[in-house]
Amino acid sequence: ELGADAVKTYYTGDPASFRRVVEGCPIPIYVLGGPAAGDFLAFLKQVEEAVSAGARGAVVGRNAWQHPDPVRAVKALSSVVHEGLEAEEAAKRAGLI
Repeated sequence: ELGADAVKTYYTGDPASFRRVVEGCPIPIYVLGGPAAGDFLAFLKQVEEAVSAGARGAVVGRNAWQHPDPVRAVKALSSVVHEGLEAEEAAKRAGLI
């Protein structure tokens, strides 16, 4: 076995415990998108928290592609992950709120 290059895992629900997960792993961690979120802003906030705790990004499927406006949803996600914006500001800039 050559080993893993990255880990995709669930967000623990709070930044402090997720930071412990990140610190305990020698390779990059990506938070997974999980089940369809009824509230995209709440989902975006979870991604924000995971990234602030050290996640390298998010692996997202249905929460982006099944969103009523997937282009704007992906723009908001990108702003959170790559620009470090807070969820609400990212959603505003993307035109979601």
